[in-house]
Amino acid sequence: MRTGQRESHGLKYFLKRSLFPTGLAPRTIRSGLIAGITMELDFAHHTQRWLGLQERELYGWFRRLSGGIRTAIDVGASEGVYTLYFLARTPAVRVFAFEPSPDRVRQLKNNLALNGLDKSPRLEIVPKSVGASATEQQTTLDSLRERIDHPCLIKVDIDGGEVSLLDGARALLHSSETRWIIEVHSIVLQEKCLEILHAGNYRTLVVRNAWWRHFLPELRPGELNHWIIALPRDIS
Repeated sequence: MRTGQRESHGLKYFLKRSLFPTGLAPRTIRSGLIAGITMELDFAHHTQRWLGLQERELYGWFRRLSGGIRTAIDVGASEGVYTLYFLARTPAVRVFAFEPSPDRVRQLKNNLALNGLDKSPRLEIVPKSVGASATEQQTTLDSLRERIDHPCLIKVDIDGGEVSLLDGARALLHSSETRWIIEVHSIVLQEKCLEILHAGNYRTLVVRNAWWRHFLPELRPGELNHWIIALPRDIS
């Protein structure tokens, strides 16, 4: 992070602490994709989530691609923003949430419980990472293929393992009913993912940060923050 960016971030952090109560507590999302849903939030880190601004560039795509889905897969579920969305706002009859961090699984379960969704029969939490092969700590997306009802939407946010994940999803990549939203943080990973998706006969586009992120950045890791949208060619 550049010096100017650090100073700007420091000022914003000071203002947050001055204007909002501190500490983790249940708070209701004010607007956006999961408006009305309650999550444990700390305003020092989650103000944009509370306001409905976190990854707002994707809201239209999530609504469009989740229409009519039967299965949703949240890879890198973290505290559960998109797992909650899939359960509360979509018709998915099966929702798989993959999250290898025990601390984040605990936060995910807390957030599900706040909304009465912790015992949902539609949900399966898998405390593993997702990659190219199956091990004790890792699984592949293709290992789910017999359990997936189509259409299926897969959201991926794993900070560097995207190519490995796609290598373990070759069967799903050749399904005409699988839709993808993949977050990437480098040009190299973006180009490799696009190459794999094009080989699977997907139409793709890259969603970049909105212009107003210059004034309200999310301070993501890596050299960039883009999302790949991949659609089967027969979806308009």
